Amino acid sequence: MNREQTIERMRAWARRAQSEAQNADTRADTLNWRGQAEALNGVASFLSEQGAQLDDFAIWSQVVSDREKSRLAWLSEQEGPQVSYYAGQVAGFDVALTALKDVDNVVWPRVEPHVG
Repeated sequence: MNREQTIERMRAWARRAQSEAQNADTRADTLNWRGQAEALNGVASFLSEQGAQLDDFAIWSQVVSDREKSRLAWLSEQEGPQVSYYAGQVAGFDVALTALKDVDNVVWPRVEPHVG
């Protein structure tokens, strides 16, 4: 999969998450899906803009760093609506990372010897 296809995949996933946010049953679910959509759109935008000139390792590192920022914000929130939003962002970054080449230049899903 080339970079343009990866960008389009993330945008499609973000559209799906936004649709889920619009049809969610609870405010927490809405915020979770919205966080996912924003993370996926953010990664897609990064790939098409400043990330367009970066190598795969630099892109992976930036997305992991952004995920970590969201994860730390999620952990620092004890209650309230932001908890769901940050959890959704982390999930969105996790989804995005499955479509990017990692530090070993491998895209998920990959076959691990201990998994099968």
